Amino acid sequence: MKVTIKHFGLPYNPQKDKKNKNKIIRHIVWFLIAFIAISFLLALKIEALIRISIAKLAINNTIDSTWIGSLSSYWGGIIGGMISGTLAFIGVFYTICYYKESDEQKEKAAIQPFLNVTMASGRKATRGFSLGKSKEEKKKQLQVYVNIKNIGNGFANTLVVHTGANFGGLAFNNVITVGESINLFFMVDEDELKEGLHFGIQYIDSMRNEYIQEYDMKKEYSSIKIESGYPGFLEQF
Repeated sequence: MKVTIKHFGLPYNPQKDKKNKNKIIRHIVWFLIAFIAISFLLALKIEALIRISIAKLAINNTIDSTWIGSLSSYWGGIIGGMISGTLAFIGVFYTICYYKESDEQKEKAAIQPFLNVTMASGRKATRGFSLGKSKEEKKKQLQVYVNIKNIGNGFANTLVVHTGANFGGLAFNNVITVGESINLFFMVDEDELKEGLHFGIQYIDSMRNEYIQEYDMKKEYSSIKIESGYPGFLEQF
């Protein structure tokens, strides 16, 4: 069963922010390309007008004709400077964006938690959630115990568990430091577990960067396997 995870009532899409950033950059690049193309066409048109004027005003080899003849070269230098300046701006813009994003990624990675979820051997969990169908609809109820361990670089202040019960998730307030773990249990339907269940944990790090980490749980033969997804960063609204 696939659970739709929502953030503030909106469908969570970890690729959305990246696509939006790329879209903005593409628009800027296309604008600059259009600007260069229009500038080039205008330069050709103005140069043609200047040459026509030169042909009309030039008289033999006078000082005036020399001055007028040099005008086109000056104008060409100005247009060339505009084009080269625009290209230099594009290069600097991309360089700044690259290093800014790279620095942000390094800063986040230095304190980013990672909540690894595995099956728990003991039954020490005192907190649980219903996963999949509602309690009344579960034909073969099964209590699955899991261990949540922080194997990242900084503490995780958990906020909610996304089980599909509602849009915002179910309250799950715990601070899990690096190397620390807590136990939970899920009430599931055995048949659904064989097909596969999905859940997520939403949390923040020490710099209040917010993440959603998703997990897949499935029963294969006599054992239950849990696959942990990578933390997905949530852009602040």
